[in-house]
Amino acid sequence: MRPSSVLSRVRSFPLFAALDEAEKDKLIQAGKLRHCYSGQHLFVFGDPVQHFYIICDGALQLFRETPDGHEMTADVLIAGDCVGETDLLRPGLTHQFNALAIKETTLLAFPLDWLKDNAQKNGALAMNLLRILANRLHIATMEAEHKNTMTAAQQVACFLERLCVLHNFDPHGFDLPYSKTLIASRLGMELETFSRALTKVRQHGISLQGTRCAFLDLQKTEQFSCRDCSLIGHCHEHEQLKEYIQQGKTAPEQIKVRKRRTKPSHTGTN
Repeated sequence: MRPSSVLSRVRSFPLFAALDEAEKDKLIQAGKLRHCYSGQHLFVFGDPVQHFYIICDGALQLFRETPDGHEMTADVLIAGDCVGETDLLRPGLTHQFNALAIKETTLLAFPLDWLKDNAQKNGALAMNLLRILANRLHIATMEAEHKNTMTAAQQVACFLERLCVLHNFDPHGFDLPYSKTLIASRLGMELETFSRALTKVRQHGISLQGTRCAFLDLQKTEQFSCRDCSLIGHCHEHEQLKEYIQQGKTAPEQIKVRKRRTKPSHTGTN
């Protein structure tokens, strides 16, 4: 991505919501572009925290390794997500995860004290950061509950709904932003369990063709995925997805993606 297009895209990210354009420009100018190729670490567990990052394009896997070498994926972050904000706010100032680029990734890197200093000066920025942290805590809490109350297939269906809403994908059809193997790791499932879950998910209103996902019958999906959730009827992500589908909305970013795909391309996809 060219620097001008990166900066233009970053202005719309959640961290800068409700800020005027002058404030956004002043904050963003403190960042420096950093590129990671697929398979490159941004940082590893135990590294000193030196920067706070915003993903402009691409994707990062956050994970730790068990003593026997098994990867435990904590999260997979894509464009618009922040990286390292929790490490900056905890004592010790060392990274608690490995951060690995799973595709070519462009980030904005900000100095160590940038987030702390500007959060103290700018109330809107501080509130945006709190919303980001609160949302991650909410997701972690619900996923812990779901592991105890839901089948693997229900968890996958719920994850796909949340993925669609949180990243502003088009519910009528979107490409999974990372591999099914990584989604399985993200959900703490063995690949065989995940594959069986996908077969069941297809029977409950969700189409999965290769890496393409679409919600065909959300009512059927809801009856399946939400019935054992304590937030049934009160889930923000599900209600927003329902609204998008009922009103026939299409996410702006997906419109751009589809337009780009109409142009001839010789680049294959993984």
